[in-house]
Amino acid sequence: MKKNIYTTVAVCLSFFCSQAQLTYTPITNGLNTILFEGGPTEIEVGDIDNDGDLDIVSIGDHGSPMINATETGIMVWKNNGTGTAWSQTQQGGFGYGGCALGDVNNDGKMDIGYSMHHNQSTTDFGDQIMEVALGNGAGTSWTPYDDGLATNGESWGMFGTDFADVNSDGLLDVGANAFGLSGIHVYKNNGSGTWTQTWGMTGGNSKNAFMFGDFDNDGNTDLTAASELGIIWKNNGAGQFSPMQNGFMPADTVQDYGYVCLAVGDVNNDGAKDIGVVDLFAPEVRVFTYNKSLSTWQNISNGLPVNTSGSTWNIALDDMDMDGKCDVVLFEKDSIVIYKGDGAGNWTRSGMILVAEESYVAVRTGDFDHDGYTDIVYLGSSSIGGTNFLRVYLHAVSNPSLAILPNYPQGNECFQPNSVQFIKWQSSVPVGPSAQVTIEFSSAGNSGPWTNVASSIPNSGVYQWTTPAVSSTNCYLRFTISNGSSTQMVITSAAFGIGACTTSTGINDPEEESGISIFPNPSADGIFNIESAEFNVQSLEVHNLLGEKVTSEIINAKTRALNLSEAGTGVYFIQLTSGDKIYAKKVVVQ
Repeated sequence: MKKNIYTTVAVCLSFFCSQAQLTYTPITNGLNTILFEGGPTEIEVGDIDNDGDLDIVSIGDHGSPMINATETGIMVWKNNGTGTAWSQTQQGGFGYGGCALGDVNNDGKMDIGYSMHHNQSTTDFGDQIMEVALGNGAGTSWTPYDDGLATNGESWGMFGTDFADVNSDGLLDVGANAFGLSGIHVYKNNGSGTWTQTWGMTGGNSKNAFMFGDFDNDGNTDLTAASELGIIWKNNGAGQFSPMQNGFMPADTVQDYGYVCLAVGDVNNDGAKDIGVVDLFAPEVRVFTYNKSLSTWQNISNGLPVNTSGSTWNIALDDMDMDGKCDVVLFEKDSIVIYKGDGAGNWTRSGMILVAEESYVAVRTGDFDHDGYTDIVYLGSSSIGGTNFLRVYLHAVSNPSLAILPNYPQGNECFQPNSVQFIKWQSSVPVGPSAQVTIEFSSAGNSGPWTNVASSIPNSGVYQWTTPAVSSTNCYLRFTISNGSSTQMVITSAAFGIGACTTSTGINDPEEESGISIFPNPSADGIFNIESAEFNVQSLEVHNLLGEKVTSEIINAKTRALNLSEAGTGVYFIQLTSGDKIYAKKVVVQ
């Protein structure tokens, strides 16, 4: 058996960099065996049946159930292994909405979380507007695992959905937002089929986007949501969130929440997730990175186009050509345009796909044919508001060689011990036998010693990993890919951290844990009374929805009157310091 070993990713990139032009082939075989209606949805990409091939999942675009369409419930399109043909199955009498994929009970099978507008099912499967269901490992049957979800004011219109371990306990938690007035909600996975809300806010309207990501690289997973209540929220490590908006978008854009599309990815390889934004009312397509030392977002969009008259409908961030740098994919009227990133926030137009669709209600990326290049899937319509069509565009590479490239972590990331993370990689595999991947971990540098993470797993490009209980800033992963005739090995090019690099603010709810009360809330005149039953409140800070500081005070007393009358009507967030803890509370000035 031929075997090549590389200690960094630089050598194995040469094959992929040799083909600069990104060209794509449209695929429709098996993708439209059902009739879509027209309207918003989410699609997700993941290996539903554990065969190493990325499949497509959705819970419908608008017809629910079976109204003006034949779509309903959880819909799966299974990949034939080359991305050229798809077989579709569906189960359940509900939809439409958002969805997320992950293993919520750690049994090695892919599960699904979803939030919907129409919870019209007459059984436990589909009778809540926010649910999780366990998969059978084949993507053909789902079992409800959802007690406690949608019990905190989610009345209608739930939509964007994502999984992440928000409290670092080794279990995936779930979050979602609403295009109705149900707000933003995060629920903790109790590991028993029950869920408990860690944080949430009702009210406000939104578009569809909801995604988790660690934006300040402190080891705690933050979130972004296209919501009137705020777009970016910082996690304190316990699944409770406070505004993280400073410098991100101007106030007028935040008010255009209903027209914001978001994407998450690490565009500058600093270990923290960055955010791409398309706003139909804004003049630009933008990418933002968070400057932790200055506690503000910075615009890194040099070379991205002006978004004239809402011509850009959606955005994705991914490494499209396996050069180790994140690119921008823009979904425009009648075309898809790719802008290559240089890893420093500069973008160069490098490819365009002409398509029949004028609008895109859902977009995702993934390597469906194992050629090492990222492909595209979307649901879109040829006339705004018309019937939707599911499309896949495959990048064509002739005779790819065996190679593998780490995507996440690839260096500089910071993780909490015992937290769930998604290891990601790209690979190319020659036509013939499928490949398998082995992943190993070292906390003592890139020379090892190495411990096993996963052995000979299917080459899907994603593996759900629970980080070990270590404290080190010198962690590496080693990937080995084999297709039977040859083997390639690569080690992440830079160190990442577990434990030693993390921080936690310890923000807690004041009334639940401290005996601190704030009243009246809402307040008609902007005057709030703060009372602590036991300990002195040392200080306070007040932030608006943009994360901007409104006021701060030193208190050192059990009671205090807070006057926000001059701040104007709206939603504010009060952070109170008492002892070594910080308590957070949302208040409203009417």
